[in-house]
This record gives sequence, structure tokens and C-alpha cells, in this order.
Amino acid sequence: MYFKREEDMKIKEASYSNKTKEIEVSYSNGKVIVVHYGALGIEKNISNLWIDSQTRGKTLGIEYQDGDVDYMPYDQPLAIVKDPEYVLQNQIEHLIASINETLIEKGISKKYLARQLGTSDNQIHRLLNPKILNKNLSQLYHLCSLIGLEFELRVTAA
Repeated sequence: MYFKREEDMKIKEASYSNKTKEIEVSYSNGKVIVVHYGALGIEKNISNLWIDSQTRGKTLGIEYQDGDVDYMPYDQPLAIVKDPEYVLQNQIEHLIASINETLIEKGISKKYLARQLGTSDNQIHRLLNPKILNKNLSQLYHLCSLIGLEFELRVTAA
């Protein structure tokens, strides 16, 4: 249920409760996240919540009872609750960005990588596409070592 397409990254609807101090956000892909005001740094009661049309559903507008207005990006609730699909996608995007930066800095072609890994150009493009989460870790490890990066997988207590 991760964000496969651009339209999945849109907020479908949102609601709030000043009684429980929670905001509930429903996404176009069906995911529902509930976040406490405190996790968002909200100390005031909310009087209105809307999906911002200027950002095409990627931001929530929040109006407080005192008239102040604030905005929350679509991914903030996902980051706060450490949604597994969001965290995985974010980590892969950072890894791929590092790899692509190194490829540019060192002038290494994707054709060279494909030859060295014994695979096709298409597989290299898949590996370097941050929107495709199903990655061959063995190929990523090998690719990183080919370009002088150390790929480290680490698990820590939350």
C-alpha cells in the first residue's frame, strides 16, 4: 500500500477532534493515519481543517480557534508514525540519490554498471528508480562497491 503513483500521495480526506486532540488523515491509496496534536506540536484547538487545492491535495490547511493558520505536508503524519512503507520508500529514495550523485561525480555510465553486474540496462534503470521498492539487495551491494560506496544495512531499536 505504499505510494506507487503520484495520485497516491494525495490526501483524500481529513478530520480532527479537539476532544481527543487527534487528526485523522486518509490517503488516496486507502491508508489512514491518526496523529496526536502533541506529535505535531499543536497546542491550540483547531476550528477548521481542509485539503489545500493549491498543492493538489498534498497539504492540509489548519485553522486554529484563535485565527492562526498553519499547513501540514501530506507526509508529515506518515513520518511521525514511522509508517513502514513510507520509511522504506524514503530510505530507498535517499540511497538511490546517493548512488546517482556518485555516478555523475565519477562519470560512470549505467551501461558500464550493467556489464559489470552481468545484467541488462533495464535492470540498472529499475535499480536506480526510487519509485520501485522491490530491489535486488545483492545487486545494490555490488553496484555500490563498484562505484566506491559502502552500503550498510542496520537495524536499531525504535
